[in-house]
Amino acid sequence: MEAKVFLGNEEIAEIKQEDLSFKLTRLKDKMEWLVTNLVHGEHRPFSFSVRKLGTKSTSQYTENNDLNEIFVIRDQLFKYAGKFYMLASHPEDKSWNEYANSSIKYICRLDDFSYSELSDVDYHHYTLQDKIKRLRGKAVGEASGLGIEERGHHVRLDNELEDIGLFIAAISYLLYASG
Repeated sequence: MEAKVFLGNEEIAEIKQEDLSFKLTRLKDKMEWLVTNLVHGEHRPFSFSVRKLGTKSTSQYTENNDLNEIFVIRDQLFKYAGKFYMLASHPEDKSWNEYANSSIKYICRLDDFSYSELSDVDYHHYTLQDKIKRLRGKAVGEASGLGIEERGHHVRLDNELEDIGLFIAAISYLLYASG
């Protein structure tokens, strides 16, 4: 599997599958990251970690090697700049019918989230399993389109997520756009 990432009309990155993980390469400086669903030592659905690649190839990373991990999405939840966010979340200003009938997947900031660290969510995950799809927040981005379609997969983010936008775009594509 290979994909290209664009910002407007400019190609800025590419995603290439390597074994069971993916290599994300930013074209302007050739910076590389490993994107894998191996999160906190276990393979999980709707979860990815991003690790900065140095001189090691992706096949040299093992389950116990969380070195260079710089960004984590676990069960569609992530923390950035002290705030929690969720992919494919139900925006607080959308009715259930409007949300459920939309082809857009919203990225929401969870301002009233009761946890302070992502690891706390991991520890108490069993209490969230039934509730996670009901979490609502302020929409700060959206994703739409399937990568298998001619028009591709699109991600739009508010400025507050700009610094991690490349990671979110790549993970959104890997989670939702392949079929």
